[in-house]
Amino acid sequence: FNPSHLEAVNPVVEGMARAKQMRIYDGDFSRVLPVLIHGDAAVVGQGVVAETLNLANLEGYRTGGTVHVVINNQVGFTTDPVDARSGNYCTDFAKALQAPILHVNGNKPEHVVFASLIATEFRIKFQRDVFVDIYCYRKYGHNEGDEPRFTQPKMYAEIGAIKSPRAAYAQELIDAGIISDEENSKMIQEFSSELENTLALIKKGEVPPPLVPFKGLWNGLKGGSEPEMLEDVSSGITEEQYKKIVETIHPPFNGVTPIPKLQKLLESRKDLILKENTVDWAVGEQLAFGSLLMEGYSIRLSGQDVKRGTFSHRHLEITDHETQKRLMPLKSLEVKNSFLSAWNSPLSEFSVMGFDYGFSLSDPKTLVLWEGQFGDFVNSAQVIIDQFIVSSEKKWSRHCGLTLLLPHGYEGQGPEHSSARLERFLQQCADANIQVAYPTTPAQYMHLLRRQMVRKFRKPLIVMSPKSPLRMPEVTSKKEDLVKGSFQTLLTTGSDKPERVLIC
Repeated sequence: FNPSHLEAVNPVVEGMARAKQMRIYDGDFSRVLPVLIHGDAAVVGQGVVAETLNLANLEGYRTGGTVHVVINNQVGFTTDPVDARSGNYCTDFAKALQAPILHVNGNKPEHVVFASLIATEFRIKFQRDVFVDIYCYRKYGHNEGDEPRFTQPKMYAEIGAIKSPRAAYAQELIDAGIISDEENSKMIQEFSSELENTLALIKKGEVPPPLVPFKGLWNGLKGGSEPEMLEDVSSGITEEQYKKIVETIHPPFNGVTPIPKLQKLLESRKDLILKENTVDWAVGEQLAFGSLLMEGYSIRLSGQDVKRGTFSHRHLEITDHETQKRLMPLKSLEVKNSFLSAWNSPLSEFSVMGFDYGFSLSDPKTLVLWEGQFGDFVNSAQVIIDQFIVSSEKKWSRHCGLTLLLPHGYEGQGPEHSSARLERFLQQCADANIQVAYPTTPAQYMHLLRRQMVRKFRKPLIVMSPKSPLRMPEVTSKKEDLVKGSFQTLLTTGSDKPERVLIC
């Protein structure tokens, strides 16, 4: 499914393909083929196409090549090519990927089939993107109620004078003796009857049954109502998990020595944890990740600088200061069918968030997180939020558990680095579609992430995540808050018998 926002579906398709390749086919790109169908005006006009193409050969986002089919009507509603693009062809920017581009006459069906076979074989052999640019036309303009002759009288006079591709091809086959005139007429009549019969069924109300979303990998899951979203869900971890994860994420690491500054920071953090059983935000997050891995779930974290963290707090991946060897300590906790992956993304919020949304659609067993370098940067991906994340369950019965981590807080960094636009997400809450949370302790954050997976349904989660509180001594949690309990919808402090209540 895709909304009217044209090419916005491109990264979603790629993310879905990648999820299926990973979860069902163990990373075999040859088993899932993404096919994207573009319009000529949109393929060159919508920037998300170029953004998605840039993902094509990146390790964290590649899908082994996509076959792109361009339905080139040589007109965008009423805009001529001369007004729509600076290049000769609408596919020119595919050259940046060194992708083959096959231009073919849409009036010749066998030529189109031949070009499509070449494209598919190229993708299979070289696992790279390839384009088939089909030159054709739109006989009735933008839709059946349009009058294209208002703005393209000469072109549509020529279109009106030629046979349709079907009629022209049928005549070729008749002239060659491959089919008879009677067989041609019979095929037309059979197809027309099929359409009429289907229309009659629809008028009687005999429409196809609604989509059942909980099949395959989604088996065992269900839709979540608003009361269920507010239910208390036990999401604590065991003492053994706590101990194992704390040991795993601190030095010494197997064959990797971080820079001295980080080595010292991690050692002092471990000492504090062991002495006081107190963890900070980053450790709370890694307790969530590590425990989910140990329980058979997977983690995919994607975004700008996510491995280290924008605020140098996460250190999910450790780099040896001499050999440049890299290590993700939590990967040692993977069990059968679980995996941990973290990908520093290009500066491309629209396509990357769309990709991760698509991944979450197709793999409910993976906690998929997209993190903005700052929360404001969701601006660049607003189409994905509006047209997919907040509305896909209502529009298409498609569920997803994508989590957005949006650093938020007015801390003197200016208007571009302050607000994650909390009010926009609150305005978009309706009919139990999304969750918006502002966790203020590491324990709350850990329970929130774990709850995403241990519940029997999936809902998008928008997290207003901190910046300066990442290191504040006040923003810590005790071990007992992590090994038991659940996410609390409201934390209260102060008197047992208050006269006045402030809700923040």
